[in-house]
Amino acid sequence: MKVTSFGEVLWDDFPDGKVLGGAPLNVAVRMRSLGADAAIISSCGDDEDGRELVRRIEAKNVAADLVQTSECPTGLVKVSLDKNGSASYDIVYPCAWDKIRPEAAALQRVAESDAFIFGSLAARDEVSRATLAQLLAQAKFKIFDVNLRSPHYDTARLLDTMKQSDMVKLNDDELFELAAAYGSPYHSVEQNIEFIVKLTGIKILCITLGNHGAALYVDGQIYRHSGFRVKVADTVGAGDSFLGGLSYQLLAGTEPQQALTFACALGALVAARHGATPDISVAEIEAFMNPA
Repeated sequence: MKVTSFGEVLWDDFPDGKVLGGAPLNVAVRMRSLGADAAIISSCGDDEDGRELVRRIEAKNVAADLVQTSECPTGLVKVSLDKNGSASYDIVYPCAWDKIRPEAAALQRVAESDAFIFGSLAARDEVSRATLAQLLAQAKFKIFDVNLRSPHYDTARLLDTMKQSDMVKLNDDELFELAAAYGSPYHSVEQNIEFIVKLTGIKILCITLGNHGAALYVDGQIYRHSGFRVKVADTVGAGDSFLGGLSYQLLAGTEPQQALTFACALGALVAARHGATPDISVAEIEAFMNPA
């Protein structure tokens, strides 16, 4: 399985230190750990933060040869955690990943990939947004990870991008916000899933529900999992690992309910640990899902 992510690579700056981050990178790291050939298309600054970021990406066995060098500084996000471990973010602008250029090697890699994964944050700047448009034109299967980070998004542009995508992931707050923005009269998760699917033509739509699990729409049917209970360390990257696990399973042909259960277990295990991409083996996920 060959997958390619596009978008932000950055340092999540916690009160106790900096951790490798960026949603598209987190998804790529998780899919690589499950067995995929994973690469990231992004940009870092010509600075020590950027060089260390590339070293850390390579240490996670994700291909970093498509990470460009920019005159802008390497991405940095100030992360604040509340008493429940839920994170809020102060995202510096502009930074290197706002200025990703279209390159022939990146276009070729996307064309050869089984899936192309990207988010909404990297489309906040016109340079990376124009590059994303070129890459989308090459992609076979497009997975859109919507991350609404105010004020870095435009609802009309998001709708257009969803219409170009094969699979979309939202959390429940994002589902209700976007559905309302597009004129939905509904108040339930299921009704708004149907509303968004009808509006966009998406084949697969996943809604994460925090500690209440997730809902997954595939081929006219909605699957649900109520989630796994863990003591939360922090929520950073849990949704990204969830998406990585779900995408890997679905691309591998796993039936939707089983894929959703696996993804929920993986997301819970990440939330129970500090940082976005802790090492978690498939054996550990299986044991967590089905304890002896």
